[in-house]
Amino acid sequence: MRAFRLVVFAVIVAALVVSCKKTPDYVAAPYRCQCGSLTWQGEEYELLGTTYILSDSTNAKSRRYHITADVSLEGEEATHGLSAWFSVDDIGNGGEFSIDAQTGINQFQAWVDEFNPNDPTDTLRQYVPVNAVIQVGAAPSAGGTETVSFLLTLNQLEEGEPVPGDINCSGTFTVTVVP
Repeated sequence: MRAFRLVVFAVIVAALVVSCKKTPDYVAAPYRCQCGSLTWQGEEYELLGTTYILSDSTNAKSRRYHITADVSLEGEEATHGLSAWFSVDDIGNGGEFSIDAQTGINQFQAWVDEFNPNDPTDTLRQYVPVNAVIQVGAAPSAGGTETVSFLLTLNQLEEGEPVPGDINCSGTFTVTVVP
């Protein structure tokens, strides 16, 4: 009986030693859609996601594009993200749309948020375009890939007002349009 207990004990110890193998720590890798890139503060970043919605449910050519990117700098521990949206009332068959604050021409609307918890003084910065152009390569009416290129000159908002000090942001992305 004593030998049986020793054998059972040895089997349990062996099972515990084998099952307690150390595995590498999980490191989360952000999803990358391979749907475009943007240049922010002089650095190029891959987009994490792009999507669109109809900004007017009665117009199949209305668009509101949303993009996100991880713009973390080397040494930053927390996520440093950028998200933006562009809204066009009617893209027609595609073309170029612009914003010019000096002339008051606003053929589309845009907004950019920079979320950076690594900066203890200002974790959320919001920007509006003062001079911007987007080029839309419209998808066929049966659906397909739509390509958007953008070039934005942005001013940061402070207390709801744009503050002079141009920041440039540019890029290209694609979305899949469903009819």
